[in-house]
Parts: sequence; C-alpha cells; structure tokens
Amino acid sequence: MAVVNSASALGEAIGKLIEDEIEKTLKPVCEKDGYVFDRGGARPEKRSGLKLSMLNKSGNAYQLDAVIENSDGSPIVILESKYLRYKKHNRDKASWTCSAHYSLRKSYPTIRKSIAVISGNWSLPSKKFMESFGIELYEIPFKYMGETLADYGVEFNWPEKDRIISDTSWKKFLTLSNENRVEIRERLLSPIRKSLIDSIKMTLESSEDWAKRLNEIELLLKTDMNEYFTYSFHSIKDTIQFLLGLQIDAPDISRKL
Repeated sequence: MAVVNSASALGEAIGKLIEDEIEKTLKPVCEKDGYVFDRGGARPEKRSGLKLSMLNKSGNAYQLDAVIENSDGSPIVILESKYLRYKKHNRDKASWTCSAHYSLRKSYPTIRKSIAVISGNWSLPSKKFMESFGIELYEIPFKYMGETLADYGVEFNWPEKDRIISDTSWKKFLTLSNENRVEIRERLLSPIRKSLIDSIKMTLESSEDWAKRLNEIELLLKTDMNEYFTYSFHSIKDTIQFLLGLQIDAPDISRKL
C-alpha cells in the first residue's frame, strides 16, 4: 500500500487499533446495562451519513470518536482517542478536545462524563490542561507503545525527519497478520483497560444517585453584553444562597458579581 507519509500512516493505523480495542472492551459493558456504544457508521434512525458528530447550541458540529447513549438516545459519555508522536502538537490537540467537550457538555446536560484515551507523547502541561476542563484521562505512553511494537519487528521510535526507518516500519506493519494486530491492540490497551471499564461501569450503574455525589458546582452567568462570570461552590445550599443574593431591585448588581 503506497502512502505519501509512512510515519503518519503508521500512526493512524496504530491509533485505529486502539480505537478498535476500546470499542471491543466497552461495547459489551454498555450493552449489558441497556446503553449503546456508538462509534459512527450507518445509523439511519440517528444520522444520514457515517460520521459521528454532535452539534452544540450554536450549531457547530464536532466529530467524535465514540459516544455512549442511553435507551432514549441521549449522550451519557463522550470519548476521544488521541495519538501524538511529537509534543509540539500537544496544545492544538488538547485545545480542540477541551473546546469540543466543554461546549457539548453545556449543550447536552445528560452528558455525565467526558473521557480521552491519549497515546504517544503528551506533555504534563497539556494533560493538566485537559483535566482542568473535567476530562478524564487514560494514558498509553509512547515508550510502552514502542516496546510493544518492537516485539513484532516494528520500530516505532525514530528521529523526526528520518524517512527510512518509518518507511521500513510501515512496510513491516503491513506484513503483520490479523492475529498479530489483535494481539498488539490488546497489549496496548492492557495498562488502562481495567480502570477504563471501572469508570464506565460506575458512571452507567450510578445514574440515579449522582446528586448525592456532588463534589463541586460550577455556575456560569452570562449578561446581555456577553460578559461571563464563573463561580464554584461545594454545595447546593451555597449555590442557591448566592443566586438568591442576586435577586435585588437595584439596576446595577455589578458589585455583587
């Protein structure tokens, strides 16, 4: 299979293996409790095309890797799988994920969790940045990926501008059997598999008592001049008291904000 960029092609192929294994791992967990694991593809009752995308309140579309829905078709968990070879692309990928997930969570109140399975080279600041937006991270380190692929004769670590090793690695990957590729994807997900399953199970099985587990309440206020004010509270009582304090007759409540 001739490609223009063998390094990119190999990265995409490995990324797809990880996505396949995530689906294989989580789909039975979802179906057991009556949920749907949607990874895209034909769904005439849901979409006209094949791509899995969701619209926010402004009508902007975000293409996602997977969504877990309840029996009513409402999104409960949104999930991304992101692979990066070079840290220089961290900020772009992290920013898109944060923007998309935060916007969709504001648009769909049924979403209880957003998850990103990150693989490759991710910097600590980028990971902390995503976590600050409430995204739950599961990481497959680049070193572990390289060690796994090396067992199948595929070199995965080369200098950025080296085309010879990447070409050789891509050709070697193409010779691997389907059994080899299944083994690779199973091994790649093995360090995070249990934690990922436990997280999804907890979210799906505790759907009715989430209010009892509140840890923080984020309140976003928007004025008619597109001003934004954000506040955090640790109890429903404190939130209500704050809102009641805004119910005054004075024309200007700026000092309270």
